[in-house]
Amino acid sequence: MVATGLRDELPDIPGVHEQWGSGVLHCPYCHGYEVRDQPIAVVGGSNRPFTIHQASLIRQWSDDVVFFTNGIELSENERLRLDARSVGIVDVPVARIVVQDGRVIGIELTNGTVVPRTVVFVGPTFVPNDALLRSIGCTRLDNGWVATDPTGLTSVDGLWAAGNVSDSPAQLINSAAAGSKAAIAINHYLLELDVTRAVSAV
Repeated sequence: MVATGLRDELPDIPGVHEQWGSGVLHCPYCHGYEVRDQPIAVVGGSNRPFTIHQASLIRQWSDDVVFFTNGIELSENERLRLDARSVGIVDVPVARIVVQDGRVIGIELTNGTVVPRTVVFVGPTFVPNDALLRSIGCTRLDNGWVATDPTGLTSVDGLWAAGNVSDSPAQLINSAAAGSKAAIAINHYLLELDVTRAVSAV
């Protein structure tokens, strides 16, 4: 079983790496309640659909959400949907995350304006740590992730994958469950090999 997870490729914005996991986040289901009712920024990036959806989603935890497009050109419908959710939109590119005494206090734009914010959500590019699976020749889906059956079995006989290496949105509990399901399938697979060998020896 391969359970090597994924890595987050973060936007190249000053302050993002330094505040990652504290003032800069990506998962509202993990951190939304902790930062509820605060002035929240959502910064657009290379993961376009994720960040646009995120702006609407995070509105469930705060009445004060601003989406910084940061180079993303929103369609008329996308603007309408964000406006309907009372999400503010700023089209001026982001220069940096402003930090004071170790805490986020705002977003500085390229025109020098600072928009006060205490929390920033970004959309990393999720990259599976699947070099081993690729080197063995596992079939990949159209989205680039390794294909598995419901038990985690890859296209390579006897090789399973579990967790974020094959399922990017899986949270810890889902990944643990996938590992358990794969382990049971592996046990059945090995049992069948043992039985087949035993029968051949009779």
